[in-house]
Amino acid sequence: MNDSRLKGIAVILFGILLSASSAEMNRTVLASCSDFPFTLIGIIVGMVGLVMVFKSNKE
Repeated sequence: MNDSRLKGIAVILFGILLSASSAEMNRTVLASCSDFPFTLIGIIVGMVGLVMVFKSNKE
């Protein structure tokens, strides 16, 4: 496995973490603001991770 794929897997896991903890993060971190769409951001971050994992390296 090359370094780019490992970084992509880490980004996917971070996206899953954001999506899974969105309700609790809105309750504790951003209590004074309105609900922030952590789930949507987690999905977008996960998609970026998928691109990083499956893109082909020209090396």
